[in-house]
Amino acid sequence: MNMNKTVILSCTSLKDYVELTQKKLNTDYPVIYLSRIYHRDPEEMREHVISALEGLDPEVETVLVSMGFCGGSWDKVKVPCRVVIPRVDDCISLLLQTTDEPVSNLKKPDHLYVKDKDPDKENFKSIFDHLTKDIDEETKKRYHEDWMRYYREIDIIETEINDSRRPEYAEKVKADADWLQAEMAYVPGGTHLLEKLISGNWDEQFMVFEPGEITGNILI
Repeated sequence: MNMNKTVILSCTSLKDYVELTQKKLNTDYPVIYLSRIYHRDPEEMREHVISALEGLDPEVETVLVSMGFCGGSWDKVKVPCRVVIPRVDDCISLLLQTTDEPVSNLKKPDHLYVKDKDPDKENFKSIFDHLTKDIDEETKKRYHEDWMRYYREIDIIETEINDSRRPEYAEKVKADADWLQAEMAYVPGGTHLLEKLISGNWDEQFMVFEPGEITGNILI
């Protein structure tokens, strides 16, 4: 790939991982970041994806997408240049992929996942408190009980980024798990799929769209 004509389009939730992967591969592609907050609504993220593609320099030939399908964020998007997208449903599945087997969703339905350097950024009690801040205590208690029934485990994705075995990291996640009356566990993960994406090793784990094509459902 032409270094000067390739860009990476990434969700900010994977910023640390994109930087690590580029360092590993000795690449320095420019990166366009879309805020992770847009994931609150796939259509909102889709609008920002389209805007980012429309704002590309005309000289750009290839966009490497450091994201997943994200609920439809890449559905029916007309691409102005070659666009390469991993066949995964979201960034969690992207980081859980450690082999070359094309599987779009590696998450378990009753599990939550932690991947950031700082576990406070993915503290589910804090997220719950923010979502229910304007709700009366009785309803909030009922919602908490619903979460406890639905989520049975919080998994820490072990990568080169988060140093997740350090005591303070595990203690914070364990406290979050206790609040949910859930188990805590470790699962393997890393930058395998990102390394393939950025190095140009695009096999069945990726969809490649050429200029003028419209993206469809990239999931398997």
